[in-house]
Amino acid sequence: MPAEAPDFGKGPTNLRLSKKQGSARMLRPLGLSLLLAAASATAVQAGTVYVPLPGLNQNGSYTYDAQVAITNTSTQANNVTQFLIGNDTDGTVRPGAGIPLSVPAARTALVNPGATVRGLLELSGTANLRFTARLVGPGPSVSLGVPLPVITSDNLVKAGRTATVQGLILTTSRASHLTVVNLGQQPATCTINLRRADGTAIGSPATISLKPLSQRYFANVLNGQVTAGTADIRADVSCNKDFYAYALLTDAATGDLSMLQPAGNGDSLLQVPGGTPVCPPGATCFDTLGVVHTPTPSNPVARVTYFPPAGVAKRLRLTMKVTVGAWYPKDPAGKHLIYWFVINKNTDMAGMLYFRGPDAYEALVRHGIALKHPEKLKILEPFQAIPGHTYLVDNDYDMGKATYTVTITDTLTGAVVQLVGQPNVKQVTLKDGDKLLIDMGFPEGVTVDEVPSFGWNYSDVHVEVYK
Repeated sequence: MPAEAPDFGKGPTNLRLSKKQGSARMLRPLGLSLLLAAASATAVQAGTVYVPLPGLNQNGSYTYDAQVAITNTSTQANNVTQFLIGNDTDGTVRPGAGIPLSVPAARTALVNPGATVRGLLELSGTANLRFTARLVGPGPSVSLGVPLPVITSDNLVKAGRTATVQGLILTTSRASHLTVVNLGQQPATCTINLRRADGTAIGSPATISLKPLSQRYFANVLNGQVTAGTADIRADVSCNKDFYAYALLTDAATGDLSMLQPAGNGDSLLQVPGGTPVCPPGATCFDTLGVVHTPTPSNPVARVTYFPPAGVAKRLRLTMKVTVGAWYPKDPAGKHLIYWFVINKNTDMAGMLYFRGPDAYEALVRHGIALKHPEKLKILEPFQAIPGHTYLVDNDYDMGKATYTVTITDTLTGAVVQLVGQPNVKQVTLKDGDKLLIDMGFPEGVTVDEVPSFGWNYSDVHVEVYK
């Protein structure tokens, strides 16, 4: 492996560039096999993901290869476009189109980019695709597969923040290889600080430059920085563009291989049972915790009302839980309302979600601002809600980013279904006295195809308003 190690000197320094420059190029025809059963994978949103390929195929006497699994959760074939961006290469410069791949319904495609390929593998597809990546081979660790990162909008590190990669080590046989990825479409400047477990710095901070949408790979990053036998080193990486950083640890004596992802942050928005949800920076939040509504024949519908701050809003987000009960016996395939989420009235709708039961089994969304109900946009996906299961529903109406996602997560099994669309406006103007209304449940016998959800439980309503 050619060395490209950072120079952590006594003063401000730059990492040395490798003389071997990669190039943005189309992937060669990839090895491909289809599995008869879908493998488990990490759920991601619609759009593009990146897999940073290390280009390592030899660890001591053991060899291994990179493998990417692409699972199609849909009942129809879905397409994914593959494009390879060479190491330390401007990924916005495209000499040609990517390679298309059609993944059959409910199948998994295995893509083998090549043992020595180093760079960013770009995969663009639909919300129904799931991606994982790993290194495989005959060695002690890699025979079962050592994961590689799949970078998405969910796990990237925002510009200006710090990613901490902990557990770097250097011995006579073990080495740590650091990769930094610029996810911005402009050049980025990043700073790397190496520190021991006691907090003492190793050299001075190293500053590196990354081309737009590119990765830099630093083989044996601790070589020359610490003496052999030094462990528990961390790399603190920060960039002025959105980015990602991770490390691979290799042991040439045993063939062992492991991956170090960025450490978890203490600003997690998760909460302990019974705790108050954390309000993200930049949002105004509203909460109604606990069981909010259990529909009965005498009380089929409940409403929660919030008063948002006046001004221009570019994103409205609603999360809540619903425990599915029995399907309405007179029409089990009818629309069982999960929520109606509007500003003042039906005309300005940030989301409306129904579950349909037997003979239909789907999730159906309507939405649209300044539209009469027949004009509302519609999204639907096959979905079989299971009575007795609790589902976390996330309705994210992000007008500023022109994305609308409704994510339904089974809290018992972890299964995820996502509906994806696009808001019809870029923002809404909220006035003093405007109301955000959330209705749960339909009355019986009022509107054809709209049925009550008697005995279901609606809980933990949470709303975020972003300007």
